[in-house]
Amino acid sequence: MNNKKFIHAVILLAGVVILLSGCSKPGGGFSGMKKEAAPTSVIVEVVQPQDLEEYIKIVGTLEGITDITLSSEVNGKIVEKLKNLGDWVNKGEAIGRIDNADLKNMVDHADASLLAAQASYKSAQLNLTTSEKLYEDGKVSKMSYLEAQVGFKSAQAGLEAAKAGLESANRALKNSLFTAPVSGYITSISLEVGERIGTGSPVCSIVNTKKLILKTGIGESNILNVSKGQHVSIHYDDYKQEFDGVITGVGIKPIAGTANYPVEIELDNKEQMLLPGMVVEGYILAHIYEDVIYTSLNNISEKYDDKLVYIIDDNNTAHKINVELGEEIDRNVIIKKGMQAGDKLVREGYENLQEGTKVIIKSVYQPETS
Repeated sequence: MNNKKFIHAVILLAGVVILLSGCSKPGGGFSGMKKEAAPTSVIVEVVQPQDLEEYIKIVGTLEGITDITLSSEVNGKIVEKLKNLGDWVNKGEAIGRIDNADLKNMVDHADASLLAAQASYKSAQLNLTTSEKLYEDGKVSKMSYLEAQVGFKSAQAGLEAAKAGLESANRALKNSLFTAPVSGYITSISLEVGERIGTGSPVCSIVNTKKLILKTGIGESNILNVSKGQHVSIHYDDYKQEFDGVITGVGIKPIAGTANYPVEIELDNKEQMLLPGMVVEGYILAHIYEDVIYTSLNNISEKYDDKLVYIIDDNNTAHKINVELGEEIDRNVIIKKGMQAGDKLVREGYENLQEGTKVIIKSVYQPETS
């Protein structure tokens, strides 16, 4: 009986040992039931050779294609105001007028003076011709002949002065009517009927916004990549629309106090969506890298001097590979070695990967080939 109890105790102890040894295996649970880690989710990009465009980015403030301030060239009292703030005015169109009665009198007086000067000139010219003939015939003295010459020159000078006086009077009369020297919108106007205006005082400012100009600068590393006639893509933060600009001028000397060369860009603004003073960005195509494999710098990891990426094979297994990088363009970089067309490059989730990690491809981005 005691032997049976001993045997029974030994069997029971052996069972406990076996049970405990099974529970102590890595991963817990019973022997033969090891639990595997869940695959990691990633987003991949199927890389293909494409053209990569490099752009020069510029920033600047828009200006009207013409932007002038018209100033008064005469003194007088304003008697008429023909245009107001915000009005469009064509070149040569009247904006306002001052009282010009005195100016008309000046013109009449100058005209009369000119008639008198012309008569004096003709008389002196006739006298000179006669004196010259008489002097040659020995009938008048040399002194008389010289006096005739002096009289002619004096009459000639008087005639020129009378012409200048009439021209000045006509110009003053003309300037009493303020006319637009260019076409554009009136952005400010200082005319008020009944008030006086002095010579040099501003009449109004005129800006033509149907075309705009962007004056900016480009560094020496890029200036040789731009030329007149080149297209520029213009963007303003508040609009999704792209505006087309054209380079109309490129300077060959840096702007004073800077290392940038001046560049001028014109753009049509027929719909008046843009206004002078708006700050815009422009993009100028500088170079095209043809048929290259490239990716975002965000997809590249570094370890010591190695540049690393993860690709996924057909068995959904991650592999870490070294790549050789080329030119950086904006936030993209050309892959010179290490990848080939069709490789599935991990774009998101690579920070959770190791060599041989099993993955689930959450989504695939297939870039368009050019």
